[in-house]
Amino acid sequence: MDIITSLVRSVGRRQAMQLVSWTLATLGLSGLDTEDYTRVAQAVANPSRVDAHVIKNLAITLTTCKRLEDKLGPSEVLDTGLAQHGIVHRLLEGGCPEQFSKPLRLLDANMACSIGRWLLDMGQPGAAAGYFARARKSAHDAGNPTYAAYAAINASKVAFLRGDTPTALDNAAAARSLATRTGDLQLQAHAERMAASAYALNGQHGLCLAAAERAHGFLTNLNSFCPDSPSYYVSHGTIDTCQSADLCLLGKPSQAVQAGTVALDRFDRTPTAYAHARINLAHALVLDKDITEAARVLGDATSSAHLLSPRHTQLLHAVRGLLAPWAHTHAVKALDSQLQVCGLKPVGQLPGSGSSANRLIISC
Repeated sequence: MDIITSLVRSVGRRQAMQLVSWTLATLGLSGLDTEDYTRVAQAVANPSRVDAHVIKNLAITLTTCKRLEDKLGPSEVLDTGLAQHGIVHRLLEGGCPEQFSKPLRLLDANMACSIGRWLLDMGQPGAAAGYFARARKSAHDAGNPTYAAYAAINASKVAFLRGDTPTALDNAAAARSLATRTGDLQLQAHAERMAASAYALNGQHGLCLAAAERAHGFLTNLNSFCPDSPSYYVSHGTIDTCQSADLCLLGKPSQAVQAGTVALDRFDRTPTAYAHARINLAHALVLDKDITEAARVLGDATSSAHLLSPRHTQLLHAVRGLLAPWAHTHAVKALDSQLQVCGLKPVGQLPGSGSSANRLIISC
C-alpha cells in the first residue's frame, strides 16, 4: 500500500493503477518471493531504484512466459508479456541509472521479439512488425548483435508471410550478417532457415536448398542446445518442416512430402509445434494428390485443437479448403466430422478454396 500511495502522489491515480496492474500481471507467473516482488514494485514507483536484481527478476518472468507459450500457445501469455513490456518502458523513460540502461534495453529487445512472435501467431503481422522494429533498435542501442539478428529474422518472417519478397530478402541478409558476429549456432541456423524461405518466395530453388543445408550444418556442429539462445526452439525438425512449406511454395510437392515426413520423425513433440508440422505435411500431401493421407494427417492435427494459435487454425482451414474437390470422399467426410467435434469447422466457404489456394504461404 505504501508503494501504491507513492505512485498516486507521483504520477496520478489513473497511471498509478495502470502501473500496479502491470506489476501484478507481470509477476503473477514468476514465482518470485516477497522481497523480489517488492524490489520490482519499488522500481516501478521510482525508476532510479532499478538495479541488476530488478532486471533479473523481470527476465525470469519473461523466461517463464516463453516456456508456457511453447506448451499452451500465445493467447495464454500475451497479456503478461504486454504488461511486462509496459514496465520496461516505464523504467527506461523514467530515468533508470545509466549503468543499467544497456541491460534494460537488451531485456526490452528480448521482450519485444517475444511479443512480436506471439502477435504473429495471433494473426496480427502488422502489430508484430512494430515490435520487431523496436527490438532491433533496442538491441543495437544495447550493443547486442544476437537480438538484433533475431529481430531481423522475425522481420523477414513478417515480410515473407505478407508476400513482400524484397523486404524478406533484405531482412534475411541482415540477419545472417548479424548472426555471424555471435557464437550462437542455433541463431545462425535460424538465420539460414529464414533466408531459405525468402529464397523460396523469390522462386530460387537452388539457393533455398543450400541455405536449408547450411542451417542443418550449424545444428550438426552444435554440442548441445543452448536454453539462453533466442532461437532455442530451432531444431532439425523445425528446419525440415519449414523446408516442406518452402518446397510447396516452389511447386515441388513430392519433395515437400518427403521433407515433411522426415520432420515429423525428428520433431520435438511440443503440442503446438508438432500440430503445425502436421498441417504443413497435410498441405504437401494435398498438392501431391495423396488425398486420403492428407485428410488423415490434417485430422491428427486436431488432437491439439485447443492449443492451436489463430494463425495455425487459419492454416488448418486453408488446407481443408484445398480438399474441397474431394469433399464427397470418405476420408474428407471423416476429417470434417473431426473438425466439427473440435469446433474447427468454419461456416461458409473454407479459406484456401479460391483460385490462389495452391500458393499458401506457410512459415515456421
